[in-house]
Amino acid sequence: MTRTQNSFFNMVTGVGSSLLLMVLSFLTRTVFIRTLGTDYLGLEGVFSNVLTVLSLANLGFDTAIAYKLYKPIEEGDRRRIQLLMKLYRQVYLVVGCVIAGLGLCLIPFLPRLAKDYGRLAALGLNGAVIFLIYLFNTVSSYWFFAYKNAFVTATQKSYVLTVAGYFIAVANSLCQILVLALTHSFVCYLLVQIGFTVAQNLLNAFICDRRHPYLQEKVDGRVSRDEVKELFRDCSVLLLHRVCGTVINSSDIIVLSVMAGLQPVGLYSQYLMVKNQLSSLLAKLVSSLQASLGSLYTTGNLEWSRLAFRVVNFFTVWLFGVGAIGLAVLLDEFITLWAGPDFVVTGWTVGGVTVRTPLALLIGVEFYIAGQGQYLLVFREVTAAFRYIRIRPIVSIVLNLSLSIYLVPRIGIAGCVVSTIIAHGCTFLTVDPWVIWRRALKTSPWGYYGVNLAYKAVMAGAGVLCWKLCAAISMGGIGGFILRGCVCAVVPSVLFAACFCRTREFRFLMNTVRSLLPGKNRAGGTDE
Repeated sequence: MTRTQNSFFNMVTGVGSSLLLMVLSFLTRTVFIRTLGTDYLGLEGVFSNVLTVLSLANLGFDTAIAYKLYKPIEEGDRRRIQLLMKLYRQVYLVVGCVIAGLGLCLIPFLPRLAKDYGRLAALGLNGAVIFLIYLFNTVSSYWFFAYKNAFVTATQKSYVLTVAGYFIAVANSLCQILVLALTHSFVCYLLVQIGFTVAQNLLNAFICDRRHPYLQEKVDGRVSRDEVKELFRDCSVLLLHRVCGTVINSSDIIVLSVMAGLQPVGLYSQYLMVKNQLSSLLAKLVSSLQASLGSLYTTGNLEWSRLAFRVVNFFTVWLFGVGAIGLAVLLDEFITLWAGPDFVVTGWTVGGVTVRTPLALLIGVEFYIAGQGQYLLVFREVTAAFRYIRIRPIVSIVLNLSLSIYLVPRIGIAGCVVSTIIAHGCTFLTVDPWVIWRRALKTSPWGYYGVNLAYKAVMAGAGVLCWKLCAAISMGGIGGFILRGCVCAVVPSVLFAACFCRTREFRFLMNTVRSLLPGKNRAGGTDE
């Protein structure tokens, strides 16, 4: 099967998985809200993000090993694959123990992570027990063969695991909904989640072993000491990038919890869930290309790699631009229809004065920037350009945390979003493209900056047009929301395609789509 075909199957199944998970998540979250309330949402948000921070202990080994696997998989070097997977297994066992130890050490400090932690007793909850359940759910992936997932992904066959995951996802959500409806127990809800997390990893390991039985064979020897040192050097840099991503994506919730309490976290988590579900859906379309792009880059064909970068950039901007416009225009309306008007954030009261904040617009801007970050992340990892980006993550972390601590007390939830936008825009979106083009793709990056400025201008114009058109639609309810959603999907797509239909990126993208249709000849270049 060619790279294009593998990417297509990964993309289709990934989007199908994201859509399924999106529907199931909304159903589960709706029952969660009705049975438990916003305090439980806030607790879930805080503990989940704390453990995301602790997961930094994997040091980026998954990315470093995946980069090392592309070439031996391409060459069919089974012994080298076995040695790398042996190292990967050992690392994951150690990482799971380290995360468990750090989590246990954190228990005495839990009251400081939530401003109104004492309210948990009134809800009949033991904060330490809840945290231990979350902790086990996190470390179980490291202990139950999750490292094999990375190998299947590196072989460009992640769609196999995705299809198998459909059944686990449906069973998990149905069981959680049933448990919430019958028991109204937060603890039982979490225990169900743990059971299916373990089941998912065991199923993935079984599928991997059946498809690649040589991975179960005992192999003598180990990866050379010099190569292990190189891996750890890569991991030290990747750790900075992981810390940066985690701080930007997770620490805002913790800052909001410490400074404002669980209720604002619960409100913000509603917006985050919608944004993250849509982001996960669209990110699947980009990340599904990663293994194929890594395989292409190992061939040394820089001309095709440069073209791939430009096409994926164009594709990502189109996808996330439309999504960002939809969020900016329709997110508040969606929250109202789904959870009720009490969950809509219109402002922040400070000293008796209400500060109006366009939270939906800000989240739309953040979503667009995060989309650009998604494809930069993919190319940074498949080309190992992360080796040359060391200072930028530190600057991003300092800038984001400083702004969050300063802005949250003044403009509330919106402060979390504004700090992320500024931190990303000033560091990630300027430095990373320069390094990828200069160091990995061996050419000037100025064309990239120019074309992306044009992309942003067109999407901004499309956003204003959609806002005006949607404001003119008087129909209310679900029917009006669907109509406005169609406007936000169609208008930016038509305008973007019309403006850039003559570019090589657009033509290549359309030719690739045509090659995947039944009865069409495949495009040659990227498949080799």
